[in-house]
Amino acid sequence: MKINFFFLGSITALLLVLVSCNGNKQLSDTEIDLFIESYFDAQTFGEDKVEAFNNTLSDSLIGWANAAWAGVPKSYDKANTDADWFYEDSITYELHDVMMLGSEASVMGSATWHSAGIETFGQSFSGIIGMENGKMVWKRFMGVWTNSLAKDFLWPTTEAKDIMSDYNEMRKHMMELSNEKAMAISDSLVMKDPNWATAHLGQLHYYWLEKEDVKLKEVYDMAMGKLKGASLAEQYMIKSYNPAKGSDTRGNQRMALLHAPNDPMIRTWYAWGEKDFDVAIDILQKGLNRMPDNTGLNNMIAYKYMYNGDMDKAEKHFKLNTMSNPNMANGHDSYGDFLLEKGDKKGAKASFMKAFKLDSNFTVSKEKADKIEE
Repeated sequence: MKINFFFLGSITALLLVLVSCNGNKQLSDTEIDLFIESYFDAQTFGEDKVEAFNNTLSDSLIGWANAAWAGVPKSYDKANTDADWFYEDSITYELHDVMMLGSEASVMGSATWHSAGIETFGQSFSGIIGMENGKMVWKRFMGVWTNSLAKDFLWPTTEAKDIMSDYNEMRKHMMELSNEKAMAISDSLVMKDPNWATAHLGQLHYYWLEKEDVKLKEVYDMAMGKLKGASLAEQYMIKSYNPAKGSDTRGNQRMALLHAPNDPMIRTWYAWGEKDFDVAIDILQKGLNRMPDNTGLNNMIAYKYMYNGDMDKAEKHFKLNTMSNPNMANGHDSYGDFLLEKGDKKGAKASFMKAFKLDSNFTVSKEKADKIEE
């Protein structure tokens, strides 16, 4: 792979890539490189950029400008190309894959636009390149503007290497209420980086739910002593576990969500404490719009619907969790709560026992099952 850089005034002599051979000849790597160069060079600030840009496009181009948003591929009308689009100083790009398809080529890559020293846009792209009227053009093009994607999560501030898989697994177990598993991973992350504040999240969550205030205070104080350099989202999330009487748990969760609005775990906990059912459901639905099978969000919205009397919608979300994550004990425990609320004692008991069978730490599920008299 290689990265090419284009700057204001670096118009290549090969702005239009002309190929003297017939249209059936297989394209070469050099020809493709020069074409991609001309395509991005045509988009930096300068004169006659509309014509230069349009000359890289087929007259019958089918494009999907931003596949991250709703829509469909459409024919592109070159008359719509606007000179105001091209104001950036430079564009960097990287080709990730080129596959020859006879006289055409499939290309995948990524690019970043720069202006005044700022990265303005990012794009992942894929398309088909071929010959038309003696020049190389895009015949099909699909792009995703990566700057428009959700990225504001509770990212870990740590110097430890290769920890993201474990960190995400810990958070997954926290949302599934597999608290012992979350704490075990948390213990290991603390050992990997003793200065990493959010490595303690699994421990904090465990002691908070178990109401072990002494241990919670001990771990909380340790995590608070490691906040230097942590993101604001991390700082507020840690502070939300403050066991002191009168501490503003909801306020800190709200601030954490403000700084990491795409994070499903923060969104789930914040909605948990929301007493207005309609508000809580709206908070959760915004997360589900992006992550429709997230276990924490589905579980929480299902309970909110159930307690608000909408049993039909509650059942859909409870069922989704048992279908998408059949080995998650909490999904079956929660579905048991729903069935019991619905009056299906036999079904509830079976769900509770399935939860306990999947995870013997779910003793509460066994206790619920034992209390049911069919």
